[in-house]
Amino acid sequence: MSHETIALAGLLHDIGKLMLRASVAGRYSWERTAQGDFGYKHAMLSATFVEELLPAPWRKEVLGPVGYHHRPQSRCDRIVQMADHLSAAERNDGLQDDQPRVEHPRQLLSIFCQLKADDQTLPADRRRYLPLQPLRLEEKALFSADELSPDEVWRSYETLWRDFRQEAEALRDAHTDAGDLPTYLESMLLLLQRYTWCVPSAYYRSLPDISLYDHSRMTAALAVALDRPDVDEAWLKQLDKEGENSQLEVASLIGGDLSGVQDFIYTITSRGATSALRGRSFYLQLLTEAVARYVLRRLDLPITNLIYVGGGNFYLLARPGDLAVLSTIQREISRVLLQHHRGALYAAVVGLPLHGKDFFSGEISKAWGRLHERLQQAKIRRFSELQAEELAQLFNPLDHGGHEDQQCQVCGLEHPDTKAERAGADAEPVHKCPACRAFEDLGDALRRARWLQWSECEATAQTMTLDLTTPPEGWREALAALGWTASVFDEATNAQPAAARSVLLALDDDALTMLKPTAQTAVGRRLLVNTTPILTFDERQALQADRSFPEDERRQLPSADRVKPFSVLEHWSRGIRRLGVLRMDVDNLGKLFQGGLGEQATLSRVAMLSFAVSLYFEGWVAKLAEEVNQATRRPPEQGGRLYAIYAGGDDLFFVGSWDAVVELAIAVRRDLTRYAAEHPGIHASGGIALVGGKYPLYQAAGDAGAAEEQAKSLRWWDGATWQRKDAICFLDEPLPWAQFGMESEEGVPNHATVHGLMHEMIRLSEHGAPKALARQLTEFYGEYRKARNARRLVQADSDWTNGPQTVWGRWMWRITYTLKRMEGRHEQNETVKAGLAKLGEQLKRDSYRMIEPLGVAARWAELLLRGD
Repeated sequence: MSHETIALAGLLHDIGKLMLRASVAGRYSWERTAQGDFGYKHAMLSATFVEELLPAPWRKEVLGPVGYHHRPQSRCDRIVQMADHLSAAERNDGLQDDQPRVEHPRQLLSIFCQLKADDQTLPADRRRYLPLQPLRLEEKALFSADELSPDEVWRSYETLWRDFRQEAEALRDAHTDAGDLPTYLESMLLLLQRYTWCVPSAYYRSLPDISLYDHSRMTAALAVALDRPDVDEAWLKQLDKEGENSQLEVASLIGGDLSGVQDFIYTITSRGATSALRGRSFYLQLLTEAVARYVLRRLDLPITNLIYVGGGNFYLLARPGDLAVLSTIQREISRVLLQHHRGALYAAVVGLPLHGKDFFSGEISKAWGRLHERLQQAKIRRFSELQAEELAQLFNPLDHGGHEDQQCQVCGLEHPDTKAERAGADAEPVHKCPACRAFEDLGDALRRARWLQWSECEATAQTMTLDLTTPPEGWREALAALGWTASVFDEATNAQPAAARSVLLALDDDALTMLKPTAQTAVGRRLLVNTTPILTFDERQALQADRSFPEDERRQLPSADRVKPFSVLEHWSRGIRRLGVLRMDVDNLGKLFQGGLGEQATLSRVAMLSFAVSLYFEGWVAKLAEEVNQATRRPPEQGGRLYAIYAGGDDLFFVGSWDAVVELAIAVRRDLTRYAAEHPGIHASGGIALVGGKYPLYQAAGDAGAAEEQAKSLRWWDGATWQRKDAICFLDEPLPWAQFGMESEEGVPNHATVHGLMHEMIRLSEHGAPKALARQLTEFYGEYRKARNARRLVQADSDWTNGPQTVWGRWMWRITYTLKRMEGRHEQNETVKAGLAKLGEQLKRDSYRMIEPLGVAARWAELLLRGD
């Protein structure tokens, strides 16, 4: 039996559970003989699925391991049975799970309900469940909620099964005459992701917090790892008997980590940077996946063994013996990256064995921690795996240098094929090397891209010879060396004919409906935050006529339908013209993976947590960016004002008009709580830097990163205890999100948060409050900060154990006097008078500690109310 066949059996072994809950009868009657053969009704229904919906060439081999995984009759049956047990860290399903409509939790419990984060867990009465909806970027599908009524649940299961069956039939028909098993396997994996990501794999013996999709794909991966010559039935019985005490080597866990990412993306000049920046960022996502797929191919593993890829990382399950060739594969990958990127990028690939005991009692989290330690050690010794003569090339001069006409004005490197290009008819020429031109082309192609196509090609990494005297090539050649080509396009007809195996992935939900599988092409959905501001014809005309838009920038404007330059995003800012740079990520995510699930940590739960986090940052963030773009644009011709440089894994990096960037940060943090089942310990911190459009990008990224670190280092009082993180640093002031505010409504005054106070000052200004209000409050806040920082410098606040203290100063009576004086000057304006009075009263009531949020709000309002 091929490894794809055993993987397919593992992937489909529990598909009968979906059929069972949809009240599908199947082709067998559930009587004594069937009970003896299959053991469980869902196994019988899984066999029915194979017989009716699997292409004929693989039906016979897959039928036994799928139907008899509870009553094994062969070695392959027992392999799938053991993989099933290890994936779930349990021995058997409960008989009650075989009752189609029992009164137990019937929906998938949000994985966040099971987590311990910040020493907090959700009580049982606050559990939230995922809707029974196909995977798509809609709140009603992604966000957990209270349980549905029984009738709604069963109707949802019937709809899920009906739609899933229809697509499974189309997939079967595509492979009936000339099927390709690896292609079919990847299509089925993507199909299961879409329809069973929200279906619990079991719901009686334990809490239903593992999806059928994650359990099935981990079972498939483990079945492949177990299907090797040294594993016979006696070995499998011994593993089953020893269970959580077993020292037998079951599999290996392999991880990859791409380093050098920040320098690669950000150390380019602003000339032509907008398209090149997005192209570089997306290339890194492609490169990470290409490396992961290369490792799979070299180890002869199917796609089911890729546990996770994203955020510059990947993890996969392999056989224990595969670790012996990992150092060779590492060298091959390093040669490719060194040849094409001259040491700027490095992919560390390491692994460790997994024993039987590692799959029980939460031990898998410890294995994950050990793997991360090995990755960090490998990244310290970059390229040390190469031979001495190869490393010597790094220290040889590559050229005489000094060829000004060959120097790329985007990346700064010399290349003999550097050419001058103009962004527009009146723009000055910019010299660009082939690699930067290719990145810009990729960034331009992403503007309206709706599909991504991966196609296999012959890999040259195994046979290539490192030669750093030859000029580096582009991103396409780097991927091709690893055995893959990639392209994006906005018309489905532009997809390349499948001369070799390919994967065609829709980048939005509507685009998915236009795809049909073929014998050589797998189809599915790819999550991608592709928020790209496009310069429209009307917008370009408006900018050309706008005398406040700098003349040199007008000359450099690209033609319509190209990516907007940073200068345009800066110009379209509300108030002061600045770019906003946002960096943000989930707090303590490493701890969540290594200890958040406790003894409940299983391979399937870890995989599900990875998928849940990436679904938010690679999927939902795109929706939020779109909403912020729509809500904040004024006038209409502005178009999009946000640019997603990167969003994936658990973090994001955005550039845009500064006022829109702040609103995006608020939306991301606000919705993260709702998405994570209102778990108080799941939160994110971020930093925002405001810079000019010509400010060096690498410095802007560094400033935003430093602001993010300030937020993550913040110690703040929540009214009962001191807390850390869950903060935002804006205008160089780190504040907890609870104090900064996450309101989405402007109309309701809220004096308790920075966001609410800012809107209140804007409202007062619009009703006639003096323009000096925000400026003077900012001055008083500056006096307060000076006193506060002086106190912190001598650690005078180090013994504040029972809450924050008041920092006294002359600014107190000055702010009181100023507000009262303004109040007296607006006796005839009740709105302004009442608003000023309320600010003064709240300052006194709070012992003037409100100056911190009020000061930041005043600075924010001041920036919004003035221009250059």
